[in-house]
Amino acid sequence: MEISYTMLHSIMECEYSYYLRYIKRVPIRESSASVYGTAVHRAIKIGYDSNLVRDDWAKIFKREWVALASNKDIVFANEDEYLKRFKDGQQLLLNYYDTFVKKAKNPQMLEYFFGKDKIVTLENHTIVGVLDQIDAKNRVIDYKTGAKPTQMKLDLDLQFTIYSYAYRQLFEREESGLILRHLGTMKDMKTERTEDDFELLKEEVSKIEKRLKGRIFVRNIGRECANCYFIEHCLGKERRIGRSWT
Repeated sequence: MEISYTMLHSIMECEYSYYLRYIKRVPIRESSASVYGTAVHRAIKIGYDSNLVRDDWAKIFKREWVALASNKDIVFANEDEYLKRFKDGQQLLLNYYDTFVKKAKNPQMLEYFFGKDKIVTLENHTIVGVLDQIDAKNRVIDYKTGAKPTQMKLDLDLQFTIYSYAYRQLFEREESGLILRHLGTMKDMKTERTEDDFELLKEEVSKIEKRLKGRIFVRNIGRECANCYFIEHCLGKERRIGRSWT
């Protein structure tokens, strides 16, 4: 089985959502928040790779945002949301430069993909993913544009367990730190992982493997449905819960 954090998260949140995305292959209509995050990630990478001056970090976000958000399948609540994210993103990139780029050493690696050429195995499975940044201090850094998690939630987050597990297998050493870089506040949150966390990851993967073999995918109806990509396919068009499509 090929494992990613997105896949694990999907089936743990709602088995039917997993079925629609990974088995039935229903196309995703992305939300503005998802596209915003992608534009920010792209702009940060280009900013580092091209050694851009401060003002150009905002310009590169503008370019990436316009290119991505022009897709007719993106979900926006209204025109004001589009313009707000457009302005917020430019300011975010300037703040990022001032906080983390100016006078700092450049990262060792950006958007480091693993799982294809760089194989990471968990028992008889392959793990795929991407590390947003490995900095000059050998810290694994993940950017987040969404809500800031609690420390407890971060310490239990399987995504960071996967990052730590992959880093140690790929580089044959322990990372010097695991960092969630919350871009809304420009604050770094630290967490750590041990072998006990890796054992818990194996247990979760084993449980999911057994559930998938059963081929029964149960809907998990609740408050998270309002933000689900697949609400139309699951509950019907009349159950969009106020979402507007453009």
